[in-house]
Amino acid sequence: MEDKLEKVALRLNEKELRIAAIEHNLKTDKQIAEAIGVSSTQLWKATLPINDPRHNTPGPAFIAGVLRAFGEPFERFFFLEEKLTRS
Repeated sequence: MEDKLEKVALRLNEKELRIAAIEHNLKTDKQIAEAIGVSSTQLWKATLPINDPRHNTPGPAFIAGVLRAFGEPFERFFFLEEKLTRS
């Protein structure tokens, strides 16, 4: 018998992050990473497709840094993705 469980994952809205970066005159990934207080590698991993094994879901410091740097609500930059998976 197959059971289906709903899993929820936090995702970065990369398009909105890039728009906010332009609005704040941040032109490179290095500048964006510095503004949010993470490494360029952390930023890169958060923007990879979710099926890429190198993808990293944004953690609390990443999220707080984005919100602090851009002064916009959580919902602009992050969303919850729900999936059904087999258990």
